[in-house]
This record gives sequence, C-alpha cells and structure tokens, in this order.
Amino acid sequence: MQLSKDWLLEWVNPEKSTQTICDQLTAVGLEVDSVQPVAAKFTGLVVAKIISAEPHPDADKLKVCLVDDGKQQLQIVCGGKNARDGIKVVLATVGAVLPGDFKIKPAKLRGKESFGMLCSESELGLAESSEGILELPADAPLGEDIRHYLKLDDAIIDIDLTPNRGDCLSIKGLARELGVINQIDVTPPTVTPVAATHDNTVAVTIKAQAACPRYCSRVINNIDHSQQTPLWMQEKLRRGGVRSICPVVDVTNYVSLELGQPMHAFDLKAIEKQIVVRFAKADEALELLDGQHVSLNEKTLIVADQKQPLAIAGVMGGVASSVTAETESVVLECAFFNPLAIMGTARRYGVHTDSSQRFERGVDPSITLEALEYATQLILYICGGQPGPINEAVSESDLPQRKTIILRRAQISKVLGFAISDEKVADILQRLGLEIKLQDAGWSVVTPLHRFDLSLEEDLIEEVARIYGYDHIPSIVPSGQLTMLPFSETHNNVHAIRNVLVEHGYHETLSYSFIDPKLQALIFPEVEGIALQNPIANNLSVMRTSLWPNLIAAVAHNQKHQQDRVRLFEVGRVFNQATSGVTQDLKIAGVASGSREPEQWSASDAKVDFYDVKADIEALLPEAVFEVAQNSALHPGQSAKIICQGQIVGFIGSLHPRVSQQLKIAGNVVLFELDLTKIVQKSLSQYQPVSKYPQIRRDLAVVVDDGVTFKQVYDIVGNSAGDLLVDVEIFDIYRGAGIAADKKSMAVKMILQHAKRTLVDDEVTRLIDKVVLGLKTSLNAELRE
Repeated sequence: MQLSKDWLLEWVNPEKSTQTICDQLTAVGLEVDSVQPVAAKFTGLVVAKIISAEPHPDADKLKVCLVDDGKQQLQIVCGGKNARDGIKVVLATVGAVLPGDFKIKPAKLRGKESFGMLCSESELGLAESSEGILELPADAPLGEDIRHYLKLDDAIIDIDLTPNRGDCLSIKGLARELGVINQIDVTPPTVTPVAATHDNTVAVTIKAQAACPRYCSRVINNIDHSQQTPLWMQEKLRRGGVRSICPVVDVTNYVSLELGQPMHAFDLKAIEKQIVVRFAKADEALELLDGQHVSLNEKTLIVADQKQPLAIAGVMGGVASSVTAETESVVLECAFFNPLAIMGTARRYGVHTDSSQRFERGVDPSITLEALEYATQLILYICGGQPGPINEAVSESDLPQRKTIILRRAQISKVLGFAISDEKVADILQRLGLEIKLQDAGWSVVTPLHRFDLSLEEDLIEEVARIYGYDHIPSIVPSGQLTMLPFSETHNNVHAIRNVLVEHGYHETLSYSFIDPKLQALIFPEVEGIALQNPIANNLSVMRTSLWPNLIAAVAHNQKHQQDRVRLFEVGRVFNQATSGVTQDLKIAGVASGSREPEQWSASDAKVDFYDVKADIEALLPEAVFEVAQNSALHPGQSAKIICQGQIVGFIGSLHPRVSQQLKIAGNVVLFELDLTKIVQKSLSQYQPVSKYPQIRRDLAVVVDDGVTFKQVYDIVGNSAGDLLVDVEIFDIYRGAGIAADKKSMAVKMILQHAKRTLVDDEVTRLIDKVVLGLKTSLNAELRE
C-alpha cells in the first residue's frame, strides 16, 4: 500500500515527524518498507502566467513567450507544444536549481534571449516523461513557490501489509490505526448524499447472491469530458502509485485509495438492457482493459449484460464497456463481492489489480452506498452531469455478519503475561471500531464489518497487545515447576529407533508426501494412489502409499552422481484409501545398497545383502520373526514379512528387478518398512544371572528338506534342549556332492550351560540325542555322516 503522508494527515494529524509516524505504524504490524520524497530537490521555481506565446522566427519548434511571475515580466524561449496565451505554468527563474543540480542561467536560443525556463513534469521529477510543459490551475497564485503550491515537501510511504489486514488498504484504514495509536480522533471527509435529477436506472439482476450479496449502481448523464482531473487529485493518485487516466476513472481510483472500496464505471450505451451478476459460462470471451483476451470458465464471477460479459467481477473491466472520451453517460458500479468468490481469479488470468487485492482480502460491505455518493459528488464537481437515483440490489442474508466474541480478563493476563487495566483495554477496542459490553469476567465484543480477520478471543488479545505496544510489555522471567514425564521401558520411542539406525550407518532423509504417479504405478502396480486436485507439479500429483518410492528415487539419484554406497531411512506418514476414508499411517522405512563396508584397505568389497539389513531390523526389534512373503515391490525370492508379537508389522526384501531395470539402478537394493503404530510396545528385558560354570559347545550337521528354515530348526532345538540351552547359531549350509538335490545340510552350534553346576558328558549326550530325535520327528532330519 503506497500513500501520501499529507493525505493521511488530512484524516488524522498526530503532529509527529514522518519517521515517528512510520515507526508507530511498523510497531503495530503495518511494516513501512520505504519512505521517499514526492519530488526531487529543486529551488527557485514559481507560479507564472504566459502573457503571449509567439512562434520563434528562426526555429519551427520553439516559441518566444512573455511570462509574468507576479513581480516582473520575462522573455522565455520555450519548446513546449502546449505553450499558449493565458495558461498558468511553472517558471524556473535565473538562479533556480533544477533536479540534478542543473542551474538556470540567461541564455540566447537562435538569437532570442531567454531569462528562465518553463518546466515540464519530467523536469521536476514528477513523471518519467511528459509531452509538454506542466499546466497549473487557473486560480494558482502568481509568484507562489511551486514546492509550497503543489505540497512537494510531502513523502510517499510504502507499507507492506500482511494478507489479513485488507482493512488497511486505504487512507481510511491507516488513519483509523494512527488515531488509535495516538488516541486522537479521525476526521473523514464530509459525504453529502446527492439528489437525483432524473429517474434513469439500469436494472440489476444478481444470479450469484452468495458471491455478490450487494450491488449498487447509479447513472450519471451528460458528463463533460473536456474537463481535466484537478491537479491535486492527480498528485494524490500519483503518490498512491496510480496514474491519471480521465476524470471518471480517476475518481473511482481516488475513492478506492481513500475509502478502500473499489469501484468501476461503465459506458451506459455499451450496456444491453440490464446488468447481470453471474458466474461465467464455459469459454465465454472477454477483452480486458489491459488488452488481454481471456476465455472465461464457470468458476469466474462476472458482471454482464443480456448479451455478453462486461467485466470480471472485482478484478478488471472489459474494453467494450469502458469509459472513453466519447462517453456521454456512465453507470457507476459499487458492490460487495465475497472474498471467497474473488480469491485466485486474478491469478488465474495472469493479472493483478488494486481492486482484486482489496476484494480478495475483504471490503467493508457497509460503506458501499457512502463510496457511491462520494464518487458521485466528485464527478459532478469535476465534470458536471445529471445524477440519477441509486439502484441497490441486496441479499441481506448473504452479507457478512458481525461476530460476537467473549474476551476474558484472565485470558489477557495469561497470554500476555501481565495485566492491562480495564479502562485501557476498553479504550483500545472502542477506538478500533469494536463495540464492547462489560461482563463479570471481561467483555462481550462485537467486531466491525471491516475486520474480516477477527474471529477468536486470541485475535482480540493480539489487537490489545499491538496497540498497547509490544515494547511496553514488561519482561518477566517465567516461573514454574518441571515434573519428570513418566517413561515406560516397554515403549518403543521413535527417537530411539532413529538413533539405532544412525548408529548402524543410516542417514535420515525427508521428502514430499506426494510423488510421481508413474513411479507409484511402477513400484506398486496394484495400488491406486490418492490423486491431488491441485498438485504443485505433474510429477507430484498423488499421495504416497509407501515411503519406498522416494527412497528408491534417492538411490537412483545418488548412483547417477557416483555415490554407490547408500544407507537412508525416513519417518513419515503414508496415505491409503479405505472404506472408512483416507488412512494416514506413520511408518519408518529404510534402504541400503552398495558395499557392505565403507571403502578402505582392510575391508572387503562385499555388497550389502538381505541378511545385513535383516540384522539392522533385529537391532530395532530383537523379537522380530521373518517369514517368506510376496510384495509387488520386492524380489519374489528375496522378500519376507516381519512379524512382531503375533502381527505383521512390515516387510523386508531386495528391490524387484523390474523396478531396478526401469530406474537404471545397478546392484542389489535392500528395503524395509515398519508400521510404527504396531511396534510401540516391546518386550521388557529380563535380568538373567551369569553362571560361573563352564559352557559346553556341541555342533550338529543335519540333512533336511531344502525348504526347511533355520527358524524351524531353532524352535525344535530350543524346545528339546530346555533351560540348559544358552544359544543356537547356524554356521554352515551345504548343498552339493553327497547331498540329494532336494536336500541341504544345516550345521548349527549349541551352547549349553547350567546356572548352578558343571554339566557332565552323559547328560549332554542325552540332551543332544533328544534334540536329534526332535529334529527327525518334526522335520525328518538325518544326521550328516
């Protein structure tokens, strides 16, 4: 929001310096980005009048002017095309200094002496370019310093507003804030209703009442377009960042800047019978004022007549109905458009306007009639004309309603950390335009219609705090008692799980929750991901159903950058469609590829395999059991489900060759994924006394069917050996000569120990015989010769 400081002071004048005013606005959250002078430095420029302007005898483009500055008459040679008898101009007398330290001296141009210079807007630094000298109003006093006459000691203040403060996109809104800060009254301009001089109106039909609950219009006939926008209005618009176009358009822009109510003017003769506010039909066309041709869609709110669209509501008008120099009668539009109906429309068509900026944030619906009267008043003052009656179409039930919020005294103290007096709180709220009613515990507060950002008690506390002054809030050291949180040793803490993986050489990664649908279909062809309605990119358009796709993509990316040894894990949610809705399960997944050990002279170059990652899982879940299972993302012969406490908690396995080939991933890639919600509980470790008696090792090599797993052998050995068994490990598997094709030899070691005595050979022999019998009975195992 860019504005003139002097214009702001017309509404409220705290009699403080420009810097102090800017500091005050910044302190309440209205950050001032910059303060710039409205004009460059110059001296010696005064108001003058051209008495006569004659063509230069020796130069076609020059004129010899006789100029009166109120004290003397001077001959000035001027090149301005618009230099003519009787107009008031800006005169730089001899000795004057123009911007850029350009000093005016007597000169002779093509034989004619010149004792000064008639200046254009660009030469004063008021515009980037200009076609002629600056013309001043006829009542400009001769000899007056031009800096004083044009109020060029003013400053342009540029404020960076947050999106929630649409109420401050106007002089009125900023004046209200400045008045509250300094506890002084605000003086708005006087707006007097204009009496109608004819009965002409344009019928208005609102077909989208929720999007446009109020639409007001007025016809003004016989406008005099020969008139110019007053210089004071042009200057206020310029200082507000708006260029002057023509009187009617300038007035609508002026009202928008001052009151915050955007307006638009249509050429009456371009409107076919009536105005209709509706949503556009598919592929309706409209040429906008900026020359852009747009194809509208059904989500765009428009203002139309019976034949065609006239404007994109709240954004920009169309060329066909725009006000031109030939316009004799105008239809002034002043409406309230619901922010939800306007939001995103300008961006959709690649435009940005002051109007859309205000409507998207919310415009006060109660000032519509006031703004229309004010604009009418200004147009009649500048251009004359005959105003008609105001035609208002309104749906009261669809207009925004004022909210009632309970503000508790105790809550203010709790949130801010100290108490503010009731009188101070009441004064702040009332000056902000809120209606309050004292209650036992605090206040009942009714919000004004211009504050769309106030809906919670915390919003009101923020208002009190920022106006009271954050720098006035005392620094208080917080006090309190800290209690130790209960900790259960049976709880699997996700931070502890992270630490275990880090200790095993993994690095944590963080990725988007949405992925490429092609990658999703490649890895999980049987699963349909949840598609996003408004994705940030085409390759990020579905929600992930597993953490694996991003981890696999990370491996591919690293290999392309010559990083073959990869250990990554991620903790995050996955999203799946269920009958009850979308599930959001928290999971942890990891991936490993490349060499088993970091490259060094004493390490082997063996590659990571299924059993390396299985060992990492066992470090996380010592009680985990692995059983052969199929998963579409994993190698059919190298995948398993992970079972913990009787339920499936995840999967582990090598990446399916189909996926590796498509993604051009070299070598073996091993993956795992665990459901964190299913492993929150773990078995409590039990202390076992350390026996002081010696251990006995016995090795067994048994021939079993090729499909027998070590888990089956382990369970039988454990059940047969009983309490004397300390440990069982497999140390060899043999297939080949001397073993049938459908058989294999499994060699296991058994560690036996008694807690209170030394074992003897006989009982060890009996125990081994029992184990062999158990293996033979259950698995048809035979001792290998």
